[in-house]
Amino acid sequence: MTDPFVTYKSLTKIYAAIVLGGLSLIAIGYFVADMYLPTSTWDLVAYLVCFIGLPVLVSAIGFYIGWYGKKSTINYSDPTWTMEPVQMKIDEAKILVKQNKRKYWRLVSNSSYWTFFIPIALLLFLAGLPVYIYMEHLILEGLGPWLFAISLSLVYVVASVGALLATSNAASEDFDILLARETITLAKAQEHIPGLSYIRVVFDKGMRDGHEIYESPRVIARIDGIEHDAYIESWSEDLHAVSRVLCRLMETEKLPQVVWWWIGTDRNYRKFVGKDENGYYVRLPVKSKVAHPGVKDIRVVLENAVAIIILEWLETRGRNENLSQVLTELNATPPEG
Repeated sequence: MTDPFVTYKSLTKIYAAIVLGGLSLIAIGYFVADMYLPTSTWDLVAYLVCFIGLPVLVSAIGFYIGWYGKKSTINYSDPTWTMEPVQMKIDEAKILVKQNKRKYWRLVSNSSYWTFFIPIALLLFLAGLPVYIYMEHLILEGLGPWLFAISLSLVYVVASVGALLATSNAASEDFDILLARETITLAKAQEHIPGLSYIRVVFDKGMRDGHEIYESPRVIARIDGIEHDAYIESWSEDLHAVSRVLCRLMETEKLPQVVWWWIGTDRNYRKFVGKDENGYYVRLPVKSKVAHPGVKDIRVVLENAVAIIILEWLETRGRNENLSQVLTELNATPPEG
């Protein structure tokens, strides 16, 4: 029997440090605020130390506890994964990403806006509270110590929990599903392109000892009417962008395979027929104001991918009214003859 590649350690001490620290800071915060909240006089040194320095220190300590907890929560030996591609609908891919973050929260880095902005908002509140009370002391003078104490405790707890969730560890490189959001956005952008059907998000999936990892997300789309003859594969490396596109028209008994590559750094489609390794550039058939579409011109790039395949199919494999209609919708130049 082989040793498990991942073993989980107890987080009891980390949880206890977060809970006890949060409760202790309520008492400490109340004592400090009750002693130093300005009412009739202003002490700049006390303000800087108690209402700026102390909250920042508490936030840093909380972050360190969460960071240390995530780093020390597991022992991980990087195994060799056997990967196989899996296809899923866009909604299924969204669910997968959410489930992966919940199921493997101790193995993945799960950052969000609240992780960073809530502590900042609380620090600003703690710094501004004594100023407000000094100027409007009749309104919040009695509640001031409690407001400061609770906010100080929240800064610590939120920083601790946020760091515990957002920090990566030895397993995160394998278990984080990188570029999933970008790929899902790319897939959704293709839903409205004429001629495309069967749009799927594809991952390389690995399984071992009940654990699953997903890598290399990309989008596969078929062309309506010739689903078994051609497909378009696309990748994204940035949100609302496309980095690469592969168009493939399958070979037949009489005709060789035809492949087109579009790369964001090149911004043109290059055609490869059969075993040709050099290829040549082809013109973009879709009439557009964008002469050389870049990574942010998803619709233009993919519309040209559809048109390129259809034009090749019509030229080499016969007539098809439905495909010709798609060219019309795309405002693409039809084949001659």
